[in-house]
Formats: sequence, structure tokens, C-alpha cells
Amino acid sequence: MKYVVASLLCVVAVAWAAPTALSAGCVEDGEPAISVAPSTLLIGVEQGGAVTVHTKIPFGVVDASSLALNGVPAGAVFADNQGDLVAKFSEAAIKAMATPDEITLTLTGRYRDGETFEGSDTVTVKVWPQPGR
Repeated sequence: MKYVVASLLCVVAVAWAAPTALSAGCVEDGEPAISVAPSTLLIGVEQGGAVTVHTKIPFGVVDASSLALNGVPAGAVFADNQGDLVAKFSEAAIKAMATPDEITLTLTGRYRDGETFEGSDTVTVKVWPQPGR
């Protein structure tokens, strides 16, 4: 029930004050809360073909065509079962810019009202198979 209430607060807050919404779970340190999967990128191994960004931004308030992850345009954009924005990006394009030990991935985009937003998450980067194994 707590999660449902927090999600509803996010929807209401973002719908009314998109870039300044500061309700539970919507933003962290002034940026939209995002989570990148996989949390570890393995250079040299295909991990499903996409890097997925999960957000707490209601899908309906975002201009889906504006989304990019470190400059890579979204290949797929949809709502999860909570109605929040999920975007998928080319795994190969993201890995091409990654070097061990970590990379900060920044989702940028625009709300339908024209205001811009960004949110970041840091993921681990490893070369696989590991040399010498």
C-alpha cells in the first residue's frame, strides 16, 4: 500500500509540476530517480542486447522521442506495470563508451510541457572473460 501511495504522489506531483516534483521516489538530489539494468556491464559478452533504464517518472508526462542515455537515443520506450517510464538503449552503443571500472549513465529527456530533465546512475564495468582465466 505504501508503494502505491508513493507512486500516486509521484504521478500527481509530476503531472502538476513536472521538473520540480519533489515527492517520495520521484527525484533524488533534484534529479529524476533512475535505475539502470544490468548493474554490471560485461565488455566482451552480449547481455541481451539492451541496457534498460527504469524510472519513477510517469510515462504519460514524457516526450518519448526526446530520450537519450549518454547521447544514445532510446530504441524502445514504454510504461511498466506501475505506469512509470522504462526505456531501452543499444547495449553495443553503451558498451562502446564504457571502460572498467564504472560508468555514470545519464538519462536526458523532455517533459511534454517542454521542460528538460536528467537523471543518472553509475554501473560497474568489467572485461569478460577476465584476462588470465
